[in-house]
Amino acid sequence: MKTRILIIDDEPRWIDFVKNDLSRFEIVVASTIEEALKQLEDDQFDLVIASSGHLDIIKEIGEKYADKRVIVTTVRPNTQEALNAYRLGAVRYFPKSFGSEDLLNRVRELLPLSSKP
Repeated sequence: MKTRILIIDDEPRWIDFVKNDLSRFEIVVASTIEEALKQLEDDQFDLVIASSGHLDIIKEIGEKYADKRVIVTTVRPNTQEALNAYRLGAVRYFPKSFGSEDLLNRVRELLPLSSKP
């Protein structure tokens, strides 16, 4: 079974970048918190990657789906936002300006051994 990743973001270029770089995984996209919660309710995901614009969902994911790991990405990283993301339950926080190999490595380190490609 292919590893499934939920992307919560509303930037089409970013989504295309992620889909391309993580093409070995099954990627599902939600552009709103409501869509994301519906996807999480209906389907199983191995990892969630959320834009910092969707920080509100991280706490809810942690409360309802404790087994989900969440990566937060941001265009403008700052220390306060990073601390807030970690307090809400994120396991990683990093800028969207990283390279494709960097993204793949960060995703791989968070996946269970059984689901790593």
